[in-house]
Amino acid sequence: MLVLVLLVAALVAVALWRLAARVRDVDRQVKELRLLRREIEELGAEVDRGLGVTRAHLAAVAAGEPPERDVILRGAPWRDIQPAEALALWEKTPGLFVLDVRTPAEFATGHIPNAHLIPIDELEDRLGELPPRDTPMLVHCAAGGRSAAACQTLGQRGYTRLLNLAGGMHSWPGVRVEEAAPATPPPSAPAGAAISYRGGPLTEAQVVGAIRECYDPEIPLNIYDLGLIYGVDIDESRVAVRMTLTSEGCPSARTIPEDVKRKIAALGQPNVTVDVVWDPPWHPSRISPDGKQKLGLA
Repeated sequence: MLVLVLLVAALVAVALWRLAARVRDVDRQVKELRLLRREIEELGAEVDRGLGVTRAHLAAVAAGEPPERDVILRGAPWRDIQPAEALALWEKTPGLFVLDVRTPAEFATGHIPNAHLIPIDELEDRLGELPPRDTPMLVHCAAGGRSAAACQTLGQRGYTRLLNLAGGMHSWPGVRVEEAAPATPPPSAPAGAAISYRGGPLTEAQVVGAIRECYDPEIPLNIYDLGLIYGVDIDESRVAVRMTLTSEGCPSARTIPEDVKRKIAALGQPNVTVDVVWDPPWHPSRISPDGKQKLGLA
């Protein structure tokens, strides 16, 4: 009798083990099917975006404004537009949607009339403020880098008629709207960099000269005259730099400080530290007089 009970128990255990294995196999297959379904949905969305871009290209050809060959071959939802062409388009298209992806501070220094400001780091959260996806849209920043990234993001969201202003606002030949500047610079905008020199192999002029070789790729001005340097501490054992960036969403947030460190270290002082801070925030009033002259802000 005991042997029979043990045999039955063994058979039940084997059946349960096989059932559990079957359940695991079914669960695995269900997960694979869900993953396959998601991949098919993503592929379908990609095909829809591609068809939308193709339709936009065909419409442009029919209108006598064919995109450049490489734009068609890449299936790109956006193309670069030269300043003179952009100005002509803006003048003959009163309702052209102009998207400015710079910071509010940059926008205040001068912007295209009726431009819509949405900083690039807020773009994905504010897509609801944009017009329908087939609306012609002129996108720009300061020099063309951030706006290219914005066009890429918008293209992935289904926008098909995007124009990236080559050279950005620095190259815009048309009228600009400037907001009234405050009577005095805001408290958060110091007058200049505080430089402390306590001796050592490097002089103040050498360090400042090295920093002036560093540029924000978005703005054709060195970062010292741009007002990004808050303080420089020089002594025999090290050089410490305290600086900021034009915005926390700056795409060069890592490369600019590394460039500063590398340029100073090349002078013969390997012990260089660069501390990036956000308080106080950068403001256009920090730009040097020479810098404002170069940027056409004087």
